[in-house]
Amino acid sequence: MSGGVTKARFESENGSSFETQYNPKDFKFDKKVTWQEHKDQGQESALEFQKNTPASMSMELTFDTTHNKGDVRTTWVNKLLALTNPSVKPTQGEAKSLDKKRPPKVTFSWGSFQMIGVIEALNVTYLMFSAEGTPLRAKVQVKMKEWAPEEYEDGTGASGDWYASDPVKLVTVGPGQTVTAVAMANDADWRQMCDDNGWDDPLEQVKAGVTAMIKTEATKVADQALQPLKNLKF
Repeated sequence: MSGGVTKARFESENGSSFETQYNPKDFKFDKKVTWQEHKDQGQESALEFQKNTPASMSMELTFDTTHNKGDVRTTWVNKLLALTNPSVKPTQGEAKSLDKKRPPKVTFSWGSFQMIGVIEALNVTYLMFSAEGTPLRAKVQVKMKEWAPEEYEDGTGASGDWYASDPVKLVTVGPGQTVTAVAMANDADWRQMCDDNGWDDPLEQVKAGVTAMIKTEATKVADQALQPLKNLKF
């Protein structure tokens, strides 16, 4: 594969990333919109919109280490499996118990396509082995679900991307950057950034290579609109 080919990439919210050895063999994107039929006796049934559900995405990836006889599990497969480890402490509204960690949100990027979601399933099939029994080739079925339903461009925008503006922006902390520097560069409040990313000790947790989530104006407006509901006592 030539050096000019863009590789598909998975980037975790906790800063780790994974670039595929080969691009997906096939790629499937599913979007479901739920409608309800009214049971009107003797009349043509009308449809009522119910909800816009998160999209799902699936692909098949191939990994191969026959050239150096290395273990395809440790070289490739386990790095992808690591993205399913419960390593992130949830914030408000993500779990009944905030002490229960969850797997990280993952940004999948391939060319102009990007989706923020979670890995739902990884199905691994090992296809070739060395004389010693070391797996050398693997086929991996990856299934992801969108973190939150998005609105889509209609194709007339100048960007040409598949998605409209993301509800959050992900930025990578550069060498020597502090929380304050990252916040100033992105017109954000560093205290809010720490709260949104679950950073209790930014001096220790914010280092070069860490991915930071920064809320966009659209997300801030939505949060403000929901704030009265969050304050209700039941």
